[in-house]
Amino acid sequence: MLVIWLARERYGFVPWVVLFLGLTWVSTLYFGRRTSTAPRGVKGAEAAPDAPGVAEEATSYVTRTMYQETLFFLLPFYAYSTVLGEPSMAFVGLLGVLAVLSCIDLLFDRWLRSSLVVRLVFFALVTFAAVNLLIPVLLPVDPTMGARVAAGVAVLAALPLALQGERPSRRKKALLGGAAALFLAVTLGLPHLVPPVPLRLQSATFAPGIDRETLAVADTLRGAAPVRALPDGLFVLFEVFAPTLVPTDVTLRWERDGVVLREGREIEITAHETGFRVWDAWRPQGDAVAPGRYRIVMETGHRVFGDASFLVEP
Repeated sequence: MLVIWLARERYGFVPWVVLFLGLTWVSTLYFGRRTSTAPRGVKGAEAAPDAPGVAEEATSYVTRTMYQETLFFLLPFYAYSTVLGEPSMAFVGLLGVLAVLSCIDLLFDRWLRSSLVVRLVFFALVTFAAVNLLIPVLLPVDPTMGARVAAGVAVLAALPLALQGERPSRRKKALLGGAAALFLAVTLGLPHLVPPVPLRLQSATFAPGIDRETLAVADTLRGAAPVRALPDGLFVLFEVFAPTLVPTDVTLRWERDGVVLREGREIEITAHETGFRVWDAWRPQGDAVAPGRYRIVMETGHRVFGDASFLVEP
């Protein structure tokens, strides 16, 4: 519960959590159990695994706990940047599953020890989630570029952990290489699966008009309005939170009753420490706004991080 509370607004803790994860990486690599190899010259001989000492067992327990705390800390950040019904929910769900499984020590520890691929995927996902959040917080890098860098760092960091104490066969090496390539292909080729942290939608306001200079709305519309109340079109004002300067390209997509009306315009924005505001409007030329359920989707780099809906009544 403590890490979830810290994640609510404590973006200043993110660098410390990544440092915490780095120390965990070092301890996992150094104290990982080692499987002894067969004696040379004796075919078929297999040596029993080295019996872990008290220090190794204690370190193993602490390491599992550290990864568990890291996962629960990261979860809220990704949940804040996720929109229900979007593909990015799968990534948040996967982090949640890993967080819960990490609490089942015996089962989780057995999986990590028995499978190269499981170790690679676990360590790569945790590292990717942490670094993907850290880069836009520390550097003036847009979330899309940050995700690409994080994917490379994650694979490079996970491979040594996956191979610790192992002398894998060619088949296992090929399997591990395929898993690493698949991880990179998914994170780089399917960006919409990962929420664009640290951006998140704070509020959306609908109005019949807006001042383009001050972004003050003429009037606030709540949930629904008749066509006659929108003589100049339907306007929406989004307020987005960002913890620091985050350069990003925002695209707004308009839908009515599930049908795309306009793919939207791309807006280059540098978020300030408190975030930014962006507006758009649906104004059919020579015609009134048609009745229906309107949905405006906000995304960056094909990754959705906010939406709002409004009902226009006949």
